[in-house]
Amino acid sequence: MDKNRTAKVGGPAKASGGVDSAGGPLSGQGADGGLTDISGLDFEQAMAELERVTGSLENGDLPIAEALSAYQRGAALMRHAQSILNHVQTEIEVVESDQQQRVDRSALVAQVKD
Repeated sequence: MDKNRTAKVGGPAKASGGVDSAGGPLSGQGADGGLTDISGLDFEQAMAELERVTGSLENGDLPIAEALSAYQRGAALMRHAQSILNHVQTEIEVVESDQQQRVDRSALVAQVKD
């Protein structure tokens, strides 16, 4: 994956550690409550964490600073997952293009033999 396009979260909007809808800490948050890097998450991990973050926001029990931090993390997770999907789509297009070129070459070779 293109490391320049991965989402990273952090900065001044760090809040105390958030909690998920089950009352546990949101994964990806450090001991200081800051958000950790998500670039190492695969698509499934990012989506699972996005579901936990969304659940904690929908629960409505977070203080405003923690809700903002959770929202920012959710937005970063969404961008990260979309980046992975874009990468996969590009790979699929390359494979399909290569397969089409092989088919075209096969048809050309068959015509030349006739």
